[in-house]
Amino acid sequence: MNARMERDLNREEFQRYHDVIYKIAGIHYPTEKLALLSNRIRKRLRATSTPSFDIYLARIQQAGEAVEQQAFLDSITTNETYFFRCQRHWDFFKTWIAQRAADATKRREPLRIWSAAASTGAEAFTILIVLHQVLGTGFGGVQVEVLGTDLSSQVLEEARRGAFRAYALAQTPPPIVKQYFTKNDKDDFLFDRTLARCVTFQRHNLMEPLLGGRMFDFVFLRNVMIYFDGPSRERVLRHMHAVMRPGSHLIVGESESLLSVKHSFQYVKPSIFVKPTGAPTAPRVTA
Repeated sequence: MNARMERDLNREEFQRYHDVIYKIAGIHYPTEKLALLSNRIRKRLRATSTPSFDIYLARIQQAGEAVEQQAFLDSITTNETYFFRCQRHWDFFKTWIAQRAADATKRREPLRIWSAAASTGAEAFTILIVLHQVLGTGFGGVQVEVLGTDLSSQVLEEARRGAFRAYALAQTPPPIVKQYFTKNDKDDFLFDRTLARCVTFQRHNLMEPLLGGRMFDFVFLRNVMIYFDGPSRERVLRHMHAVMRPGSHLIVGESESLLSVKHSFQYVKPSIFVKPTGAPTAPRVTA
């Protein structure tokens, strides 16, 4: 790589990259992250022996460069994750599961849950832990399906391995670690293989509808909309709403406000929403 490319993006280059990233993934990179984005792109320039920012930008927009485009997206997305992140969300989920199990009309119905920004899988596996704790062995005979999706193919490969470093379990009670994980000779913690089979990981761009005709009872959409602007958030929420059963719940990140965002969900409590059970409602703006 030419030595002059050790510099950061200039403002015009940054804007061009910003627009392409937004078009592909709906992610809004603020100008204060110019240095961060520059550093991540430079790594791809080195890896591909590309001499300039402009040449690389042209490359990832070409029809035959899907593999490098994915490598680029992998490099610019942040994937920090750990088990039992935001305990109050898991307390709510645990109560919801217990109430559902106590409802004679629903207790045997199949249960489908979506971890819509799955990263390396900690959230999806936490879902399984909570389900197992509440419902017991074999989930009490309930058919359980957990879907974990992410934009990054790289982190999904890590999720499928189900191996985690100690930091990912820092918020997890030791008895749970002992019950659901096995430490290997590399000091990784391997998630329970039997439970792991209940999760399917697949790549999905939240800017696009989720295909397959599946309807979900609970959706976790946490810590990803902070990267989207208003129109992108509204688009994502429409996609979520379309695949959720009436009465199903949506949880977003604690720092992700839906204020001034048009959506068709009802507020339950901070960062927790429900899809109304009545007739479809027109999108509204949360005050």
